[in-house]
Amino acid sequence: MKKISILLLLTVILFSFNAKSQISQLAIIKGTISTKDIPAEITLYNIVNGEAVLNSKVSVAKDGTFGFCFKPEYSGFYRIGERNSPGRIYITPGKQISVAFKDLDFSITDKLDKENLKLVEWTNIIWKLKKANMLQGNDTFKEIFPILPDLEAEKDAFIAKTNTGNPSFDHLVKGMAQAEFEYELYHFLFMPRSAHPKFEEQPPMYKKYSSGPHFETTEVLKYDFGQSFIASYLQYLFTIKANEGIKYSPELSDKMCIENIKNDTLKGWYFLSSLLRAKAYDQAYRDKVDKYKQYILSEDQKTKLHNFELTIRKFGDSEAAINFEGKTVDGKKVALSDFKGKVVVVDVWATWCGPCKGEIPSLQKLEEEMTGKDVVFMSYSIDEMKDHDKWVKFVADQKLGGVQLIGDNAWKSSICVDYKITGIPRFMVFNKLGQIVSIDAPRPSTPALKEMIEKLLK
Repeated sequence: MKKISILLLLTVILFSFNAKSQISQLAIIKGTISTKDIPAEITLYNIVNGEAVLNSKVSVAKDGTFGFCFKPEYSGFYRIGERNSPGRIYITPGKQISVAFKDLDFSITDKLDKENLKLVEWTNIIWKLKKANMLQGNDTFKEIFPILPDLEAEKDAFIAKTNTGNPSFDHLVKGMAQAEFEYELYHFLFMPRSAHPKFEEQPPMYKKYSSGPHFETTEVLKYDFGQSFIASYLQYLFTIKANEGIKYSPELSDKMCIENIKNDTLKGWYFLSSLLRAKAYDQAYRDKVDKYKQYILSEDQKTKLHNFELTIRKFGDSEAAINFEGKTVDGKKVALSDFKGKVVVVDVWATWCGPCKGEIPSLQKLEEEMTGKDVVFMSYSIDEMKDHDKWVKFVADQKLGGVQLIGDNAWKSSICVDYKITGIPRFMVFNKLGQIVSIDAPRPSTPALKEMIEKLLK
C-alpha cells in the first residue's frame, strides 16, 4: 500500500508540474474597446509568411472588455483588431498584455511592457503616412511629400534609440520599422487620389531606398506587410522602367523579380502570389505553373499551391492528374506518376467494404482480358494502418493482381482528400499522358469500364 501511495503521489506531482508548465506557456491578452459602436467580436491574427492569418476570434462584452488566452506558435509579431487597425503586438509564451482601443487610437495599458510600448511608439510615427494610405482624408503628394523628411528623421531616431533589453525584439522591430517606412512610401504612390506626382516630383529618398540591395533574407516574412512590400517594391521598379520608356510585360515582371529579389524563398512567394490569382485550372494556368515551379520550393509554398488548386479544379477530362503514392505489401513506395505512358485504372477500396469486395471477381476478369496491353490496374486500400496485416493477408488469400497499394492515413490519405472521395468503391481512370479521364468511372461489373479503357488504348 505504501508503494502504491508513493507511486500515486509521484504521479500527482508529475501531472501538476506538467500542468503548471503548460499553463506557464500560455499568453494572455486583456483589452477594452471604447467606441460609439462596440463590435460583437474581435480578431487575433498570426503573422505567417509575411501575411496576417486568422488565429482566433472572441466575443466582446457589452462594456467593451475582451480577452484571449492561447499558446503562441512563435515569439514575434501578431495583430489584434481588423487588418488595417494599429493593433500590432509582440507576444512570447507566458506573456501577459493589456491593451486598449479608443476610436482609432491603440495603447498598451501596462507601463512595464517595454516591447509593446515600443511598438506603439513606432505605430504613432508611421501612422502619419499609413493613414494617408488608408485613404483617411484627402491628402495627396502635395501634403505628404513635405512631411517625409521629418518622418524619416523620426524613423531613424526610433531605430537608434531602441534598446528594450530584449535583443531579439530590438532586432525585429528595427528591421520592421526600416522596412515598413519604405513599404508605405511605395504604397502611397499606388493608392487612388485626386492628384498624383510626376516621376520627377518624387523626393530623393525614393531613389535612395529603391536603389539599394533588397530582400537578401526571409526576415521580411515576419512582418504582416511582408509579401505586400515585395510586390510594392517591384511595382515601383516598374515605374522606373516606364519612366525610361520601357513597356510592361509579364516577361519583364519575371526578370525583375529574379534580378532584384535576392532570396530564393521570397522569389517563390512572389511567383506563387501570381499563381493564386488564377480563376480556372486551364492550360494557361498549367503553363504558368510549369514556368514558376522551379521557384516554388518550400513545403509551405507547395502546400498552399496544392490546396489552392483543389479550389479551382473541375477534375474534368484532360486535366492533369494529382499525383499520389501508396505502399506495396513489402513496403515499397509506388506513385501514380510511375506509370505515365500507360492507361491507369485505380480502384479505391478497403477490406471492410462489402461492395468493394463484390467488384473483385469482375476486376480480376477485366485484368485477365487486358493482359499484355498498355493498361495498369491499381488497387488502393484505405484500410486503417492497424489493419495493415489484415490487408496483406487478404491480398494474398484472394490472389489479387495488379498493383496493390495501401494509403498511410485511411480516409485522410492524399488520394481521398485530393479527389474528394467520401464513399467506396471508387474507380478512376487516367490516360497515357497522366491526365484525368474520369474520377468516378464505371465499375468493372458493368461493360462501360472496359469500353472506356479500350477507347483509350486505340
